[in-house]
Amino acid sequence: MSAPCLNRFEKPPLLRADSISKAFGGVQALLNVSFEVSEGTILGIIGPNGAGKTTLFNVITSAYPPDSGQLFLDRKKIQNRKVHELVRLGIARTFQNVELFENMTALENVMVGQYTQTRCGIFAAAARLPWAVAEEKQAREEAMALLSFVGIAQYAENRSGNLPFGWQRLLEIARALAAKPRLLLLDEPAAGLNAVETRRLGNLIERIRHQGVTILLVEHDMNLTMTICDRIIVLNYGKILAHGTPEEIQSNPAVMAAYLGTSEVSPLIYD
Repeated sequence: MSAPCLNRFEKPPLLRADSISKAFGGVQALLNVSFEVSEGTILGIIGPNGAGKTTLFNVITSAYPPDSGQLFLDRKKIQNRKVHELVRLGIARTFQNVELFENMTALENVMVGQYTQTRCGIFAAAARLPWAVAEEKQAREEAMALLSFVGIAQYAENRSGNLPFGWQRLLEIARALAAKPRLLLLDEPAAGLNAVETRRLGNLIERIRHQGVTILLVEHDMNLTMTICDRIIVLNYGKILAHGTPEEIQSNPAVMAAYLGTSEVSPLIYD
């Protein structure tokens, strides 16, 4: 399947995937997956369990090398780049299972996310050189601003492992934003959140987009996905089953069959 085409009113793609394939032994996790993400938009990636959504994220972020295909960020090939190189190019992500430094404070976790933005090394820090002290002060201020942005500044000095689960999700997003990404990959950020927390998360994601960040969202919460995404692609057995606007996806008979086991044309059911 070729990449979904942009209409003439859309911006050029920030990210382009061309025929990405990935297999694990005899399991074909991704097969010829192609798509484009316009700059400043939110692209949702949905599909049944095992459809290949997280595998796609892992390929984009170089956790897995693709077996074939190419990835481009601003027309630059990025497949098989080292993770720190991708971060410097402007790609950051969160994880399906929260990954935090549990013995560090919330503030320290966000500061770790700034590592590609700072130049202070261990010797300059140990010597407390004036420029190193100034850089650390600026890093703390920016980290506090991000904690405030996601709504958990009051927990700055709390150990991240002691935070409520919903706040840990927000902290992970703040840490990803600390890298000043152009492209942010969110892997099931609403997992484990209640309805109120999910609505707040949706508002936060839209505010991130309004700051010029392009977002890839893998999410099982259909209400959140259909509300905030500009476009959606549906993966099924590692292949793109459908792509389009939320309205088009909800009425797509192939999507109905994949989710509900029926070929009847009816609106996609979600809570």
